[in-house]
Amino acid sequence: MHSVMVVDDDPTLRGRVRSWVDSFGYESSEEESAEEAVERLADEPVDIAICDVNKPASRGVWLASQIRESHPHTAIIMASRVRDVDVAICSLRNDVVDYLLKPFDRERLGEALALARDWHLASAGLDQLQHTLRDQIRKRRAAVAASLAGVQDTPEDACDGLIDMLQLHERDGRGHATRVARLTMALADMLEVEEESLLELYHSALLHDIGKLDIPSSILRKAALLDAEEWEIMRTHPQVGYDLLQTLPRFSGAAEIVVAHHESYDGGGYPRGLRGGDIPVGARILAVADAYDSMTIPHTQRPPMPPAMAVQEIERCSGSQFDPAIACALGEVLVHAVQERAA
Repeated sequence: MHSVMVVDDDPTLRGRVRSWVDSFGYESSEEESAEEAVERLADEPVDIAICDVNKPASRGVWLASQIRESHPHTAIIMASRVRDVDVAICSLRNDVVDYLLKPFDRERLGEALALARDWHLASAGLDQLQHTLRDQIRKRRAAVAASLAGVQDTPEDACDGLIDMLQLHERDGRGHATRVARLTMALADMLEVEEESLLELYHSALLHDIGKLDIPSSILRKAALLDAEEWEIMRTHPQVGYDLLQTLPRFSGAAEIVVAHHESYDGGGYPRGLRGGDIPVGARILAVADAYDSMTIPHTQRPPMPPAMAVQEIERCSGSQFDPAIACALGEVLVHAVQERAA
């Protein structure tokens, strides 16, 4: 029987969570404050801790850090009414297994407890679950990212929170997103894209890689070339990004661009094999901006390419991978940017 400590300053909620924990066959205990929990754990370590993000929220994050430092085999579940993405990010940096947004129900708690139980067993070396658990926790974090984005007041805050989550997973997630968005908008301006489409395009450029939340870090950070199986996994990220953004009505339009940003002008791209004008114009613009930034920025698998060489490569692939008009516009945009800096 696995032991579970419930830490929450609300006695009613604490009692309800304990009753649910017991109903799943765990042995529960409770503490009201973070400080009391730390004292209790020093004498009686537990397998799983469910920690409320108290007000101030820093106490819950502090408790998670204390548990991770002193009890490396205790699985941590955070539970909070706080919709602050920064709090979630701080929590997840402490190897939190799951993040429950209140109000949650018994079924959702059961999912979190099962994941935490397996994490505890794997961390203690009692089971060979590490690979499966990494996949499960990664998927859970993607779901948490979408949930947090859905309750933000503005699209800008939602975008920012999603990119923060991606940055936890991919080292240059924010930098790449920002640079690609900037170049995408410069191309859109050069190509005189309709003004009413620009905000949707900007959001899609910022979030074009959000599907990588579901790609294993071992693939994203691999120093060697990806093998065929790894490439098949990597090629899922546009569809995963589309599925995630479709859960957020404010980004449903951007989702249509995100899913198509790796389509090729000649129909040889993915995931849908779209061709030419069937590819949304925003996705055709984004494809050029994304490729240019990817080629000119250092990567774990290769050194950066000089900008002029990257432009030549995109022009070489004009008509096959890229829309010819957009490939041609790239050079003009970059020359214009240089002239503006010189002036």
